[in-house]
Amino acid sequence: MASRRRRAGRLTPEGWAGLVAVAALVAVLVPLVLISRYNHSYADDWHYGVWAHLALQDTGSVLAAIGAALEQVPTAWLEWQGTYTAIFVMALEPSVFGEGCYVIAAPLVMAVLVAGSLFFWHVVACELLHGPKGTWVAVSCVTCALQLLLQPSAVEGIFWYNSASYYTGFHALMLVYFGLLLRAACLGQGKAARRASVWAGVVGALLAGGNFVTVLVSVELSAAVLAVLFARRDEGMVRVLPGFCLLVLGAVVSMVAPGNSVRQATQFPDARLGVAQTVWQSSMAGFEWLARWSGGLVALGVLALAPLLARIVAIPQARRWRWRLPGLVSVGSVALFATSFTPTFFSMGNVGPGRVQNARFDLLVVLLVLNALWWCGWAAARRASEAAESGTMAPSALSSCTAAALSCALVGVCVLCALAVGADSQTQAKLSSASAAESLATGEAAEYDRQVWERIELIESSGADVEVPFYSAGPHVLFMGDVRDSMGNYINYRLAQWYRKDSIVGVNAVS
Repeated sequence: MASRRRRAGRLTPEGWAGLVAVAALVAVLVPLVLISRYNHSYADDWHYGVWAHLALQDTGSVLAAIGAALEQVPTAWLEWQGTYTAIFVMALEPSVFGEGCYVIAAPLVMAVLVAGSLFFWHVVACELLHGPKGTWVAVSCVTCALQLLLQPSAVEGIFWYNSASYYTGFHALMLVYFGLLLRAACLGQGKAARRASVWAGVVGALLAGGNFVTVLVSVELSAAVLAVLFARRDEGMVRVLPGFCLLVLGAVVSMVAPGNSVRQATQFPDARLGVAQTVWQSSMAGFEWLARWSGGLVALGVLALAPLLARIVAIPQARRWRWRLPGLVSVGSVALFATSFTPTFFSMGNVGPGRVQNARFDLLVVLLVLNALWWCGWAAARRASEAAESGTMAPSALSSCTAAALSCALVGVCVLCALAVGADSQTQAKLSSASAAESLATGEAAEYDRQVWERIELIESSGADVEVPFYSAGPHVLFMGDVRDSMGNYINYRLAQWYRKDSIVGVNAVS
């Protein structure tokens, strides 16, 4: 009996894979969380948050700050941009409540990403495919680890709250939306499916007020889901419609905002491309960045998940999924990825800054894992069909322990070799956690933090016109930039408004 209990208590291969993935995600997170204590607000944080900050200062009321943030939504819709949900989120950035509160910015963004990933992959792996929890945990943790470690611009995707909430945060919200949409479509007519339908509508309306890249991708993918359900005459189509309609309605409200034209004329008056050129440039950019981002550690991460994905599609409950036309799924995924470039090419004439690239990279990681899952499902279905025709027993999907162990060992060796060969500053800068660890170890992060607090003390103790020394320390994952040497820009203007000064300009420090 005791021996039987010990055997029952042993972890399955999926359980071990889940533990390894959790350890990998923790290893990525630890340096990022530790360096967050030295994180500080900058530029657009002040631009969007100044009104809530001043309201809180004047009244001491958090409700007054929230009210000021809400007032920013229609103002921005008319005068700057239509992204109504994002405006409110950005107007309540952490330093509104004190610069010391900004230390929660990066952990909050990372927590939202992890939570959104866990929810989405739980719906896919556990609720739809009835797979083991170990697989769900492993897929969630690996995708998050890749996204956090390899984002094109970690400072904009994790640490600078304004852009991190706008892109990484809304990517996470998109995952929640599609988790709810799949739950509504595939879980029958019970209460859970009906609740998911209602919540998909709520989340869809909020998601539509985010960045245009994520909104466009969400509308396209939702339409594809709806089209498949319609073609199959699936009753789940009725439960998907509320979320889709509210998403589209919200997207229209956001896109027709008069403020969008104001911003276009102010920032990119001559950069807009025509429709045909936008489609061409977006297609080329899609192929270019797919090639750049889908190799290296990303490919190794997907490879590490392959044995788990192959096992989950072999579960009897998962075999009811047809997994048809994997080539079409892959082509559609590439097209979807390419369309994520259209908003910036149409309005700016280029791929856009690093924060926009972060959203595309996060999307690509999810698409790659979903494609790997679909191809594994197609292969398993084909093997089962051939076995049924020949009257033999279908071979199992990749052998559990052996395949998982070999895969993990291969990935581990490749990662260690890659880090050993490319252990220069440029490589470390591309790995957010390595860069953060280096800044912590050298004391650069602490020095940057000291200089920020010295500047704040100088500003608060000075008169109406303040000169501050430029920063001499700038950790790669924390430093977005500095004030300018004149008041002819919005950064200095908003900082002066934040501290109720007439002017704040940067000067070279006296050595």
